[in-house]
Amino acid sequence: MTEHKEKRICEEAVLAIAEGNKEALSVIYDSMARMIFSVAYAVTGNTADAEDVLQDTMLGVVTSAHTYQKGTNARAWILSVARNRAIDLVRKRRVTVPLEEITHLSDSQDGMAEDRLFAELTAPLSGEERQLVLLRLHWELSYFEIARIMAISVSAAQKRYQRALKKLKNIYL
Repeated sequence: MTEHKEKRICEEAVLAIAEGNKEALSVIYDSMARMIFSVAYAVTGNTADAEDVLQDTMLGVVTSAHTYQKGTNARAWILSVARNRAIDLVRKRRVTVPLEEITHLSDSQDGMAEDRLFAELTAPLSGEERQLVLLRLHWELSYFEIARIMAISVSAAQKRYQRALKKLKNIYL
């Protein structure tokens, strides 16, 4: 499925939810659950919290769909909801689990092992840097989308991403 088509499908689903069609949430879940989980995992650092954030994001989409502005990129809006929910969870719990202490995920969990490997490789980065790299490299989002999700300017997203990559290159190369 093309990125443009995914964006359109997500926007239609959010607008349908805003009009009271709660069944449209399954469209968002089917197309974005893994992406939401990855963003949540990058922020929280553990599987259980990322799963909680995924569920909380779905609820947040239902309760906040009426605030979505048509034509402003529903995927970025949903990922902003997820990121904010994850940050709130981390702030509330004030407990983080180091990535080294998280048990390995099995490959049978729909690519979750891939997400785990990505988290391990980006562990030396700060939470924000890890999120930038995840959104740009793994999910191939534009700097504009990343800027919107992270509530920063496009140029800040570009510069911070480049710094994060440089940090990884210095570690691994």
